[in-house]
Amino acid sequence: MKRLLFATLIIFFVAPGAVAQTGGSPQNSLLPEIDPQDIEIRSEFKARFPGIRRQPILGFNPKPRVFRIDPNRVPFMESDREAVANIALTELDRPVPPQRSILTNPKRGSIYLKSGIGSFLTPELEAYAFRRLNEQSIISGNMDFTSSNGHLNNQDSGFRFFNLNGFYGIDLKNGVKASVKTGAFNDFNHLFDLSPNVPNDNSGTPQKDYIGFNAGVIIEDNQNSLEGWQLYLNGAVLDVDLMAPNAALRGGQGEQHIQAGYERTWAGKKLYDVFTGNIDLRMGNYSSEENGNTQWMNTQATFEYSTLYNYSTTISLEGGLAYLSDGNRNGVAFISNASMHHTIKQGLSLSGALFTRPEMKTLWEHHQTNRFIGANAMLEYQYEMGVNGGLEYAPIEATKLYSTVTYKFVDNYGYYMRNEELFGANEEQLFYEVNYADINSFKLEVGIAQQITSDRFWFDGRVYAQRMELKSGGDVPFEERLGAEGMLSFKPLSDVSISTWLQYVGKREDPANEEDLSAYSLLNAEAEYSLNEKFGVYFKVLNILGQKYEIWQGYEERPFQIFGGIKINL
Repeated sequence: MKRLLFATLIIFFVAPGAVAQTGGSPQNSLLPEIDPQDIEIRSEFKARFPGIRRQPILGFNPKPRVFRIDPNRVPFMESDREAVANIALTELDRPVPPQRSILTNPKRGSIYLKSGIGSFLTPELEAYAFRRLNEQSIISGNMDFTSSNGHLNNQDSGFRFFNLNGFYGIDLKNGVKASVKTGAFNDFNHLFDLSPNVPNDNSGTPQKDYIGFNAGVIIEDNQNSLEGWQLYLNGAVLDVDLMAPNAALRGGQGEQHIQAGYERTWAGKKLYDVFTGNIDLRMGNYSSEENGNTQWMNTQATFEYSTLYNYSTTISLEGGLAYLSDGNRNGVAFISNASMHHTIKQGLSLSGALFTRPEMKTLWEHHQTNRFIGANAMLEYQYEMGVNGGLEYAPIEATKLYSTVTYKFVDNYGYYMRNEELFGANEEQLFYEVNYADINSFKLEVGIAQQITSDRFWFDGRVYAQRMELKSGGDVPFEERLGAEGMLSFKPLSDVSISTWLQYVGKREDPANEEDLSAYSLLNAEAEYSLNEKFGVYFKVLNILGQKYEIWQGYEERPFQIFGGIKINL
């Protein structure tokens, strides 16, 4: 009995396994076919059986992992972190966000130099140097030089202009900045020959030498665009030496003047309200061998209020008082300026102003305007009252059309006339002098500025008509009624640029002569070629039309000239 029971148990447990291994009918089996080679241990991951085809096994996830791993790779043990670390970074990183565009200062070269020479032995030089000493201070300087000789056959015609400037700036504590400016100039001009009727005790053409120095200090603290203050102090010294063939016409003039002031700007309690207070003191002394020393003064105190109304109209109101003295007269003058700028719509704006203000020109400013002034010029202050208006329209991008009209009445306006003296029976014209008279002035100007192709082709120009009339009658001498200026630049290649500019000045009244000064048109052009980022060459032509013209009656300016030179930018 025991033997029969033991045999039955063996058949019960062994028979099913034998059938499965000997290829029994698979259709009658409830178990799937499993290839032992498909079984893979994955540590903490759930096991997968790729060979399963019949039906899924409950509890197993047939879906692939989120990060697809090659199922045919050689099995190895890995953690979650290691699995993720093997995935390409491009599949894990976020897309790169757009780069922020932050306004920065353009790259500034340390040294810029442009030097060349032109016909009539005309050398020219423009130089600029910049260096940052440390994080708090910078130093820079520039020099301009040009001279010429020999463009007139019947007299000496040389001249020289030399100007040298330096700048030093430093950041002090708590956002306060200080800067120091210095400069020197040394100019020379041959004048026009005088009439043979003027006694001549020394052969040669009259000439003038200028030498001068200037310096200034500015301390400022600009907390933001609306609030801050500025304290400044400037001074200048000028010496003029006139050498003429006639001893009675020789002489010299000197000038010393100083300017000091304080300006404070602060925001009001209401949004867009800005207040500005200014105190400015200018005083000087000038001397001549004939008139001795004369002192002048121009002291002003002003207060300004500006605001933005309705996000489209800017209004500014300024008022103040000035005390002026020029050695001949003195008085108190009222300063006012009411201005408005209104944006009608995008690209179209209207502006206007009503103003009264005094002005005191220095001796050096007069000599810069007219280099043929004698050595006995006198200074007087002027007072002007006027109104102006303007319209600006930008129909398309990079294009601007504008027009302005101005009318003003000027009390004691300074203009220039040739001095006349009697020699024997003849009245001869000598050097220029400064005269003063009341005038009415009207000016209309129309202009356009356009950049057709960015950094490739651009131009701008203006045309103006004016009438500057003496209160006693007639035009202000040597002031044109019509004029125009224009410039066109073209850059056909990245290394080549071509520019041309034109100036037209209409005829001007010359009361001392029967004929007015003729109109003239000056057409000039320049081409530059960059050999590399540091070196280049240029070619320039002045007065292409070969105009014979006079800015001031009695002296013919330079004719056609050709220049060539190099450019260095380090």
